[in-house]
Amino acid sequence: MLPLHLNKIYILFMVIGLRIKNFLSFKEETTISFEASKDTFQEDSILVTMPDGTRLSRIAIIYGANASGKSNLLEAFEYLFWFWKRKTEDQDVPTGVEPFALDSDTPLQPTEFELKLYFNGKKYVYQLCLNTQSILSEKLFVYNSNQPSQLLLRELVDGNTTLKFNPSLIKVSAAVKEELTAKCLNNMSFFAARKSVNCNLGEIDDVRNWMINHTLPVIELGQNMFTYAESKMLEDPNTKRHLLEFSHNIGLNVEDMTTEKDYMPLTPEMIQFMQSTGRLSEENINRLNKDPRMQTGFKTEFKVSVNNKRGKEFYTLPKSNQSEGTLRSMGIETALYVAEQNDKLLPIDEIETSMHPLLLKYMIKSFLKTQSKSQLLLTTHYDPLFTAVDNYLRKDSFWLIDKKDDGHSELYPLVSKNGVNKMRSLQRAYLNNKLGALPQII
Repeated sequence: MLPLHLNKIYILFMVIGLRIKNFLSFKEETTISFEASKDTFQEDSILVTMPDGTRLSRIAIIYGANASGKSNLLEAFEYLFWFWKRKTEDQDVPTGVEPFALDSDTPLQPTEFELKLYFNGKKYVYQLCLNTQSILSEKLFVYNSNQPSQLLLRELVDGNTTLKFNPSLIKVSAAVKEELTAKCLNNMSFFAARKSVNCNLGEIDDVRNWMINHTLPVIELGQNMFTYAESKMLEDPNTKRHLLEFSHNIGLNVEDMTTEKDYMPLTPEMIQFMQSTGRLSEENINRLNKDPRMQTGFKTEFKVSVNNKRGKEFYTLPKSNQSEGTLRSMGIETALYVAEQNDKLLPIDEIETSMHPLLLKYMIKSFLKTQSKSQLLLTTHYDPLFTAVDNYLRKDSFWLIDKKDDGHSELYPLVSKNGVNKMRSLQRAYLNNKLGALPQII
């Protein structure tokens, strides 16, 4: 088998890192990066090497106290995923960005994002500068050499959006440019506006499609992840096979699962009321008149096996009989599988919630063993993961975050701490507050 840095180079797409400034609790410029250090440990499994020699990790793990800003960092990714797709016809709708609020100056200052990524083996940089009402600038660069070339420049000049394209890299007619400019409202991403114009923008479209299609939504605390698993099992039989194998590997006695959509019947009065709200399309109205029911979720039954005095027996149980941890682990494993199969970035907040520590380690380890360019961005309080360093995780996989006295979040890599390479136990060092990112309990 070819190593990852030689295997299908032409389809490489991975995130290098994200820089943010003046967003939620991040007042100062902050960068999270997947770029690896010079350490060669687990180089062939955790790292993927780009054609220019840059080595990227498939995992970044963030530690910090409650309210330190871990979730806000994931929210920065989530905001971009949402913003690229969000269309509006009303230019007075706010952009949805939230600047740092614990300072009298920052709400009046712009918020900045810079996403660096590789697509088809080439490096791209996307920059966004905006305030709560307007996009001030939006830029896209490509590295065809050691120096960046600007593909797209979108600016706000005298209250109006202007667009510039690099004529040596992309051909855009005056008519298309005029139409794109008209569709590009001041509060909407160029990538969202571009969808309304029938044209070919070459590399810009390629990168836009990657940014929209190769990122998964943040898995948040309290999210019903098994519903996600159910929907994916209906879409793809391979997902079900994977989950049955996963169940077997973690010691569950699940032999089979059957999933179907669950519906609620609708009376003519219900359909008439729904129609009166104006929220139903003509197509949906016709469908409901032919099939008067509405999907309310999914129904899943588990076929489980037991060994007793009569030998091996099988019983069918509803999903309500399964523990919250079992259902959540299956949902997260589904998201990991989708990320693996499609080379996607998957952010997960407090991944350890409702899961046994050994199960958590197994899931992370299995993910990293898969031949994939998928990436994990995790937040956690589970300090025993530090013991996996020099086993299946690298020191540069870990990041730490502190909340400062003025309320802003400070993110820093573990490898930036003095003496970290000489520490015999990173877990003990962390718990003894030698690394920071601990709650300050009096």
